Order: sequence, then structure tokens, then C-alpha cells
Amino acid sequence: MSSHKSIRNGFAILAFAASAICPVIAAHAAPVSVFSTDFNSATLPAAISLGSALITGVQGYAGLGPVGNQFGGNFLRSATGNVVTLQLNSLPAHTAINLSFLFAAIDSLDGTGTFPQGDFFNVVVDGTTIFNESFANATSYQIQSYVPPVGVELARRVDLGFSGPGGYYTDSAYNLGADPVFSNIAHSASTATIQFFIQGVGIQDLNDESWAMDNLNISVAPAPVPVPAAAWLFGSGLLGLIGVARRKVRTA
Repeated sequence: MSSHKSIRNGFAILAFAASAICPVIAAHAAPVSVFSTDFNSATLPAAISLGSALITGVQGYAGLGPVGNQFGGNFLRSATGNVVTLQLNSLPAHTAINLSFLFAAIDSLDGTGTFPQGDFFNVVVDGTTIFNESFANATSYQIQSYVPPVGVELARRVDLGFSGPGGYYTDSAYNLGADPVFSNIAHSASTATIQFFIQGVGIQDLNDESWAMDNLNISVAPAPVPVPAAAWLFGSGLLGLIGVARRKVRTA
């Protein structure tokens, strides 16, 4: 009998310890999309402020990108110096925000060079800059600060239909959504203001240089939902094992 009592006490201690160590377990949900557009609809979502940006056919960019996320139809093309703003409201409870989009570096973007210089693409979330890198489209000696991670670069210094002055400059394409810098950005506010623009002393008009985006998607990581320890034990199977063991002790 003393051994049975010891077994019962042991399981009681196990259940108590599990509840003490894990009073609640955080259940993590998959990211939830809160905004998405491929810029092919007749009307754009009201959440986007274009400034002077235009909806333009993607031309030679068509088909670039991974399966299910490729340039196609139209994209949003902007001159350097123009700001495209996305305003999101009434976001669900969350702990992080994720940005995904295809990026087109078009025409005579001059990188970090000498003159004209300063073609830096910026992405700003609620006043905080999360991306600030220069892009260059002419020759290999131009300085481009952005070094894309594996799988991000889709095309580099090729003719994709947007010829710069005299055809000297070409175009480049990137799947910036695959760059980890755009994932799990700490954020919990119910609103988000996201700005996209190229700045610098070398900015020029749309006929000389520009940039574009396609397949813009914003998602959030929902706040973890507390799960009582008893429910966690049940889901893990430990409660069932404890119950079986207790029944065996009683019938022994």
C-alpha cells in the first residue's frame, strides 16, 4: 500500500509542478494579412496615398519572382523624391508586422557614387527607418550599398523595358519580401504608417530614374493567446497519462 501511495503522490506532484511552472502557455497563431494589393484593380485601396506615383505596365519585369509572387500586369511606379504612404488602421492585437513586396530599381539610379549621388531607397514604419540602401543600375564600378541576401535578387542591370538616357542605364529587380529585415518588425499599435521613397541629392524626374513595387502585402503576428496549464496538460497527453496511472493504482 505504501508503494501505491507513493505513486499517487508522485503523479500529484507532477501535475502540481506542471501547473506551477506553466500557469499559462502562450499559443502562437500564424501571421494574419491586413493589407494586400497587386496594383491590377481598377481602383486602388484608399489606404494608399500615391503622391505623384503612377500605375504602369510592368513590361520586361513580367514573370520575375518566385512562383505565386511574380511581377505581372501593372505595378506602382514612382519618381525619386516622391513618397508613397500606406496608412493602416484598426489592426488586430499583434506583436510584430511583416512587409512583403517586389521592388523594381528603374533607369539611372546612381547608388552612393560621386555625382549625381544619393539614390537611397527608404522604408519607414511609424517614423522609424527600417531600410535605407542605395541602388545603382549602370556599371559595376558604381557603388550600391544594398547587398541582397540569397534569393532576393531577381535581375541585375538588364534591359527590362525602361531605358534611361541614351539606353546607358538598365533595370534591376528584387524580391524584398524575402529579406529578413522586413520580417518580425516589433510593432503593437492599432495603426501603422508605412512610407516608401527614394531620397538623396541626386533625385531626378520619372523620365530619368524611378522605382516601382508590386504584390505589396502587409501581415501581423497576432499576440499570443494564453492557454491555462490544465488545457496544455490535456493537449499534451500528460493529463490522460496521469488519469490512467491513477486508475491502475486503484485497481491494483
